[in-house]
Amino acid sequence: MHDFQLPEISAEASPDFADGVSCAAWLAELPLVNVAPSQIRLLDQLRQLNRFDMAPAERLKVLEALREPVYFVQAEQIKKLANKPLPFTQVERGIFGLVVELWQELLIGYQRCLKSAIEGKLEGRTALVCQRALDCVASSMYDHCRTYHAFPETYWLTLHQLYRHAEDAGVIASSVEDSVKKLDVCCAEVYVRALLFMLANPNEQQQKQLIQIQLWLERWARHVPVRRSPPEDKSLPPLMLDLSAAAGAYREVDADGRSPSRWLDIGELARALKKLVVRLRKGEPPASLGLGEDCAMPGVEQLLVLLFRLWCEGKNGRVQARRSVSAKAQACSTLASMHYHISGKTFRQPGHATELTRRERDEIAAFGHASKRHEEAHIDAGGYAIEDWLLHEESLSGLRLFRPAAASGGRYAFTQLLAVRPADAKNFLLGVVRWLRTEEDDGLHLGARIIPGVPRAVAVRPTGINAQSEKFVPALYCPALAALASPASLILPPGWYRPKRVLEVYSDTSESVLLSGVIERGSDFERVAIEPAR
Repeated sequence: MHDFQLPEISAEASPDFADGVSCAAWLAELPLVNVAPSQIRLLDQLRQLNRFDMAPAERLKVLEALREPVYFVQAEQIKKLANKPLPFTQVERGIFGLVVELWQELLIGYQRCLKSAIEGKLEGRTALVCQRALDCVASSMYDHCRTYHAFPETYWLTLHQLYRHAEDAGVIASSVEDSVKKLDVCCAEVYVRALLFMLANPNEQQQKQLIQIQLWLERWARHVPVRRSPPEDKSLPPLMLDLSAAAGAYREVDADGRSPSRWLDIGELARALKKLVVRLRKGEPPASLGLGEDCAMPGVEQLLVLLFRLWCEGKNGRVQARRSVSAKAQACSTLASMHYHISGKTFRQPGHATELTRRERDEIAAFGHASKRHEEAHIDAGGYAIEDWLLHEESLSGLRLFRPAAASGGRYAFTQLLAVRPADAKNFLLGVVRWLRTEEDDGLHLGARIIPGVPRAVAVRPTGINAQSEKFVPALYCPALAALASPASLILPPGWYRPKRVLEVYSDTSESVLLSGVIERGSDFERVAIEPAR
């Protein structure tokens, strides 16, 4: 017996096609080159189709014809959103909402077919229908992760439910052709891919890593059986599943009252990952190991090691203890804004006398001082306003922050620079966005890795023949910390680094420094090691 929540069949439903032949004709006229309108038209037709009474076999033919165009427009729309900072704009939210709806309607279509298969009306097609339905759920999960959005917990219940149906029908290991991904795949593989992908800390991975993990799992998932009893190999902490819980795979330490009903056997995967790392360290190119033409060292090795820790050891790679807190904090983004809040004043060219405006001179004459309101208005207009955040967790090298949906503030992206000042702190700290997650009607969750040292606001400009004509720009200085092996460095705008370049740095006095190497690059900054110029 099925337990799907399907929309009622309605006499008012009127799709533009009612069989596979007319659907093919309709698709021939669909302008897929215009992705956005095509997505809307596909969504509308699936809504109509899912509420339209038609023979199960014909419904499946129509869904199979629609499937490839649906996957195409979904992929193209997600490309537009994947590297956008959070939170989304209204337009971006609209695009993402359509992506989620389209996956849901395609899923409903295959659930109707699965209901028919369970009732014996689609003989021999149960494996295909189950695989398609599972892939709809998994694809929606992936797209949430690609955009760093949390998906509803009910997705897990649907995924487990579909897996159980495939198990009960005895088709869990039956391979079917997936014309979209150009490979043969079974229900168990789709299920395992989703489980392992969500264990890879997707909100902490950049886009390239997320795509890479997906591609690897298309090959590796077949080597991870789902068992009804614990694996015989006790050397690895077991990955467990509770098919009645709105959650994915977990380990015993994270059980939280759940009772396992299935186990993932990761022994073969663990051995394969170890071998790959060993061969990489011996100098074999990643491409020759089937890891992808775009993979390069040392990044690919680092990602494999991380995945081994997450999947096979149950470790997140953190070595420092984190402390839960509940405190307010202030934050700001953009280098100009950080410079202002750290220095406490607007940026002006060094060596230039500060000229008062007529309004300021009049106010000094009348009241003995100039009003601050003009300065505040300038700050707001320049986007320098401070943001209110909540500090939820901290360690020696990191912070976890939360900004409610109702709070105003800027948008944030992976590897972006930000300055944070906890409520009980005197100074700002500099951080780099390490992970992101947003939830509907909730707000923005952000993890930041702290750059060591208390930053100081400075001004920099190039030296050389034309130096005197060059203007200073805002920058930040981070002192050397011998205990952390952290050299003195400058936070500069992107593109400022040149090997052996000499800059004039002005704080209270002027000095020349040599750029000795890039420590890290973010989406909106470069952190460059410096030493005195000789």
